[in-house]
Amino acid sequence: MSNSITLRRLPRLIRRPTSRDRLLANHRGLVRVACRTDCSVLIPVQILGTHGHPMPRISGLVFYAALAFVGCLAVVSASAGRVAAQDGNLPETPQLSDDSEAAALPEAGESPSSSGQVPSLLAPERDSLKDFRDDPELLKELILKLPEEAQGEAQSTLTRFRDTNDKLRLAMGELREIQIRYRNDLDRSPAAIIAYREKREEVWGLMQDEFDAALDLIRFLPSSEAASYLVTMVQVHFDTDIYDQGTFEAAARLIDLGQNYRFLYLAGARSAVATGKFKSARQVYDALKDDDLEDADRQLQFHMDILEEQFTEEQAAIAATDPATLPQVRFETTMGSFLVELFPETAPSTVAHFLKLVRSGFYEGMDWSVVTPNVLALTGDTSNDGRGNSGEFLVDEHESEGNRNALRGSLIMAKIPLGKGEFIPNSASSQFAIPYLPITSVSTNQTVFGRVIEGMDVVSRLRRVDPTKEKKKNEVQLPPDSIISAEIVRDAEDLPDPQYVDLQKEMEKAVKAGLLQSTKP
Repeated sequence: MSNSITLRRLPRLIRRPTSRDRLLANHRGLVRVACRTDCSVLIPVQILGTHGHPMPRISGLVFYAALAFVGCLAVVSASAGRVAAQDGNLPETPQLSDDSEAAALPEAGESPSSSGQVPSLLAPERDSLKDFRDDPELLKELILKLPEEAQGEAQSTLTRFRDTNDKLRLAMGELREIQIRYRNDLDRSPAAIIAYREKREEVWGLMQDEFDAALDLIRFLPSSEAASYLVTMVQVHFDTDIYDQGTFEAAARLIDLGQNYRFLYLAGARSAVATGKFKSARQVYDALKDDDLEDADRQLQFHMDILEEQFTEEQAAIAATDPATLPQVRFETTMGSFLVELFPETAPSTVAHFLKLVRSGFYEGMDWSVVTPNVLALTGDTSNDGRGNSGEFLVDEHESEGNRNALRGSLIMAKIPLGKGEFIPNSASSQFAIPYLPITSVSTNQTVFGRVIEGMDVVSRLRRVDPTKEKKKNEVQLPPDSIISAEIVRDAEDLPDPQYVDLQKEMEKAVKAGLLQSTKP
């Protein structure tokens, strides 16, 4: 499928919602004219291509910091993957898709051949693919043209963007050094593995800091480097199911500037759904042809009204709850850590059971046995074949008053499937799932008992695992990510004892169906 798309008319997605945007509203002419007449002004021709001409692959660009992580670290990732397959312990690092060609199209009603005399942000004699830079003198000139009260913030944002880039470059080099030493048998100690993971998380954190800085900068100035970095990072977010406010705004601003990468539209629409911007999601999906959509997008578009209703209900439930009263659990995984809060008011039995498992160390060492793009990540399966359990089965709580809906980042207690969206009643045990996108049907047949409140990007970046995929001959399969530890950060007060069903009856039903194996000898 092509990565460039032909659009119907699409309204602007960013409506200058912030006071700073309103302040700069009368100073956007240069940015808008530049982007509408020649995309190379905002984003260098070497990165995005001119109207009607294909662009080179993003994965081949190594100049910029994020591209260094994706390009340079692609070597690290590939090597790490090979070593992990052999040794089973070195984690993988994220990398860009290799399929990234697209062409920049003009907005509706504009001529593909239009051009204007606008300033170029490319520094003199820095127009090669490897060496492009913003023209610092032009950036200074543009800052001086901003309202006086905005100039200081614009300059500090530019400085932050450059400083973070320098830190990212340094951390990237250190990460690569650790990996090379491991690969060449210079240091394969457990400490080296820990150092690799810590440095990888530092690099990812700096990438996100640079993403935030680039987004801030592009609100002020038509920076080629910032825009190029945003394009790259939106693709990284798209490839790793990171659908949040930052992804939406970056995709929306680039779309508003006339870029037509397919992943920009899909990432923007999915992020809009995940963050409650349903008007924007509808606008994007309505502007796309069905062939440009993936199955996940068709599902979101079809269920848009229900999704909006469930999102509104969930936000009201969150607002009505004092977060200081909710129990919290922190999970440390081979990809990083994330924090969840639990819902004892609507799922008291499930929360009590879950906390009991955490206290017992049940989840420590457990693999993320199913990680499906655009769908969910699942763990808690003791057998890694879909049938593992804790030996105890919970009474369903999805029909309780005020039951919660499954949004991005919710915690769902998984049940034994019967097929066609049906499950064995009261069969939840230890497996739980975290969806990457909202799932409308969950609230009618499974218990939602919590949500991720920190580190959802960690959950999104877990190594993809498809247990149904048949392994090809000589195929290298990397080990799944796993839970290192689970710790109760804030315990619950006055929880009732978990309510379990007749274990033998449920076991006999499930075993007879060939769907479950008992953990008891």
